[in-house]
Amino acid sequence: MADFILYLTGIINNLGYWGILGTTGLEYACFPVSSELLLPFIGYSVYMGRLNLPLAVLSSTIGGVVGCSFCYGAGRFGRGVMDKIFVKRFSSIGQGINKAENYFINAGKQSVFFGRLMPIVRTYISFPAGMAKMNYLTFLGFSAAGALIWNTFLISLGYFMGEHWEQITILFENNKVGISLIVLMLIGIIWINKKKK
Repeated sequence: MADFILYLTGIINNLGYWGILGTTGLEYACFPVSSELLLPFIGYSVYMGRLNLPLAVLSSTIGGVVGCSFCYGAGRFGRGVMDKIFVKRFSSIGQGINKAENYFINAGKQSVFFGRLMPIVRTYISFPAGMAKMNYLTFLGFSAAGALIWNTFLISLGYFMGEHWEQITILFENNKVGISLIVLMLIGIIWINKKKK
């Protein structure tokens, strides 16, 4: 896995914005790429003067939209094939999809937006959206907005942390549950306010 990450960061160093688009596309398409590592590295590259911050965020968001659209299509048109190829061979993917599916059922369409801000769920939320035949343009809007916020946040963190950007990965790896709970609390507050109105 470490060699794979080195390979991806090498792609970004060599291809710049096209490399960002491709690697974030893979991450959002459920390939084993950690955004908590990839995006701070992009921020570090901005810090080093290799990249422009707005263009880096834009490239990563476009890549994210392309990647999650692939998963949406797989969920909408190829659930049976997906189960045979991925879920049965990789138990972690199956568990991630089940978790995202339960979250989608409970939270509704807004879960596509908020799910982009939650570790694990953010990677797999496109599948249940596709399986539920959610309107694609609505899905695209929620996904792009959520991805923009997540990518901007982590790339900016990498930029401000500079040479210590790897600490962000450690922080997120050790606090996934806490981050998920914070997002769930925000969803609960928004849902309660809507009910009051």
